[in-house]
Amino acid sequence: MARPPLDAHLDPQVFEAWYWQKTELAAFCRAQGLPASGDKAALTARVLARLTKQAPLLSKPPRRSSAAMPDTLTPQTVIGPGWRFTQALRDYFELHHGKGFHFNQALREFIRTQMGSTLAQALTHYQSSLDQPKAAIAKQFQYNQHIRDYFAKHPGAKREQAIAAWWAWREQPSERS
Repeated sequence: MARPPLDAHLDPQVFEAWYWQKTELAAFCRAQGLPASGDKAALTARVLARLTKQAPLLSKPPRRSSAAMPDTLTPQTVIGPGWRFTQALRDYFELHHGKGFHFNQALREFIRTQMGSTLAQALTHYQSSLDQPKAAIAKQFQYNQHIRDYFAKHPGAKREQAIAAWWAWREQPSERS
């Protein structure tokens, strides 16, 4: 069965059986006069609401206020509300952790929820999280989960093989819950 086009006449169950890229979902929303912003989960919910003839979810989540980050970041710098994951913050962690630093889920969550903590505490939390098993990847990041799973099942495989397997999987209908 060939992948059907995403249009207003698509059966909702067929829609749910296929993988859709965020860009496809946003294009559908624009064509239907719906907001095309938000994460993949929000776009998917809007598309599904339209296909099932329900009122679409139009409300936007409230925007978090963001506090300006200081120009100079030190271990004693206190994390403020709404901090963004900027290049300056990356530079701080690379300087204090070393090469190989990346904003993992544990650190992102710490910075979002532990306002009032210091960057030294955030660094300690990050370094201790590196010894923990990797957390499940959120549903909207299915590509990332596929790549992780592929390399776990095929040690020594090349990235090109994992990507080819992704495209083959993506073109097949399945239960995608």
